[in-house]
Amino acid sequence: MKLSVIVVSYNVRGHLGLCLDAALAAMDTLEHFESELIVFDNASSDGTVDWVRSNYPEVQVMASSENLGFSAGNNAAFAISKGEYVLLLNPDTVVAEDTFALVLNHAERHPTVGAIGVPMFDGSGKWLPESKRGLPTPWASFCRLSGLWRLAPRSNALNRYYWGAVPFNKTSEIEVLSGAFMWMRRKALDQVGMLDEAFFMYGEDIDLSIRIIEGGWLNHYFSDAPIIHFKGESTKKGSLSYVRIFHDAMRIFSEKHFAGTQAMAMRVMIRLGIQLRAVSAFVNGWVSRQSLTIMDMSGGAFCGWVWTGVHSQVSGIDHPLLPMAMLSVIGAVSAGLANRWLGTHDRPLVRVRAILAGMLSAGLAMALYSLLPEDFRVSRVSALLMSLTLLGLPLLFRGILVGLLPGRFQWRRPGASVGLLASESRQDSLRKWVESSYGSSLTVSILNPNDSGDLEASSRRDELVLCDAELGGGKTIELIRLSHELGLDMRVVPRMDWLALGGAKSGAMQGIQLPWGADGLGRIERKRAKRRVDLLWSFWILIVGGGRGRCRGSFSRSNAIEVLSNKKTWLGFHGGWLGEERLPHLKEGVFFVGSGERARASDEAKRLDLRYAFDFGWIRDVELLMTLRMD
Repeated sequence: MKLSVIVVSYNVRGHLGLCLDAALAAMDTLEHFESELIVFDNASSDGTVDWVRSNYPEVQVMASSENLGFSAGNNAAFAISKGEYVLLLNPDTVVAEDTFALVLNHAERHPTVGAIGVPMFDGSGKWLPESKRGLPTPWASFCRLSGLWRLAPRSNALNRYYWGAVPFNKTSEIEVLSGAFMWMRRKALDQVGMLDEAFFMYGEDIDLSIRIIEGGWLNHYFSDAPIIHFKGESTKKGSLSYVRIFHDAMRIFSEKHFAGTQAMAMRVMIRLGIQLRAVSAFVNGWVSRQSLTIMDMSGGAFCGWVWTGVHSQVSGIDHPLLPMAMLSVIGAVSAGLANRWLGTHDRPLVRVRAILAGMLSAGLAMALYSLLPEDFRVSRVSALLMSLTLLGLPLLFRGILVGLLPGRFQWRRPGASVGLLASESRQDSLRKWVESSYGSSLTVSILNPNDSGDLEASSRRDELVLCDAELGGGKTIELIRLSHELGLDMRVVPRMDWLALGGAKSGAMQGIQLPWGADGLGRIERKRAKRRVDLLWSFWILIVGGGRGRCRGSFSRSNAIEVLSNKKTWLGFHGGWLGEERLPHLKEGVFFVGSGERARASDEAKRLDLRYAFDFGWIRDVELLMTLRMD
């Protein structure tokens, strides 16, 4: 047998379907060479084992009663495999139809090569630097963990960890491969052994790569067979949780491969790198989340200061420092509160919200100024001019951002629209699924998978594009990479599951499944409107109490505080029906949507939940809450 493909899975059924379909198609192109595909399941709770056995009878399935980890799972499958070559393949990968044939040909032409890796791109089409790596020495690990490598990504001095001197599109000898796609010669594995089970997650591929080199074999990075690697959601690369897991793996690696001062230096560098990453992750994350709010508040403060200074120059009146500072504070607070309340920092940006935020901030500024004691006031003219400037400031700022950074900021399109890249046999079924999942008001555009002009037009029109996996692994990879160049948010729909996997933009339809309702709670602004109702109603209950109706116990001040702290919502979903996981996430409800009381039957709960998710309206929330309070 020529090739054994091993896939270790754990609760990733949606991705696994994509992986198996693509891998089986790639195995078919090996022509006269016999191959096998083995799935080792680490005690998944999502029915993976039965699902694979039912839908992929040609796949060998090994089911574990407990989660043994990546290394032990691969080792168990390797023990029963028969191929001259063994491929460790992650379940969240997609290979092209010719991937195995190309890599096999490269391996046959280079008999001294023990293992081969390939270029990997994530689900948004972005290149993954871990496709090729070097030995994680203390300095290389420090540069990786601290982020220093980003200063010179093409330099081996600062980026030896990611083998920076070699371009991603050049085949080269390297030191370390990625376990997501690790093609190995059985002769090499028989000599150096399989994965070290001391590594539960991460680091095992580094250890095996180094042992292959120490055994006298070469590791190659083969650039002609790119794949998609969606990557795990639980430990995203670059997150602090991932860094901690990586630290533990590197500790095991350093104890095994380094000694004396080098091992001590490794531990020190890793610890220092983690501390630097923790600080930078906090600062970058906070700045990224609050950048538009900071911009609005800074603009408001600047307006207050400048107009007071202009008034001083024109009138000859010397305004004291404290009143000038107070007007600046009013400008900053007014702009910050108005824009946060109306959600003008949500992406894609909305012109109407920016206009309303300007009106609210101007009115709020004048109201706050009127409450100031006389000693803290400057001229009314300065306050009026500041308020007039605040009217147009949100729209101006966002217009500038859209013009300067179109890749990060866009105005929301007038109607919800989704593009479909699908095989002819699946176009109708995909269209119906999207409309049922995302709302009947949705515009669905059918795109030609072979026409890049269609995708370019889609990038200016559609919120996202769905790619049918039945187009094949090679076409899927091609389209995902093209979507990255065009700034498209593209998701992949597996052949056997109605899921939308991957994606690029955080502001549009998050998660692996499309939310219910284009005009309901699938829209972030509708959730924000619901949150406003929660806040205002909570303040009302805190001030006037729960009344004397039969629901007065639920309209308690303690519940109001829970809602204010975002632990609960006044009206929540019933749940308890098949498919409820596709609903937008809501906190636990004090009352239930529809009538306030929990539905007795699951069918009724489903009807009420879907109606609320599809057709949310904040006025109806207020009406129901008022009715419950007075009843």
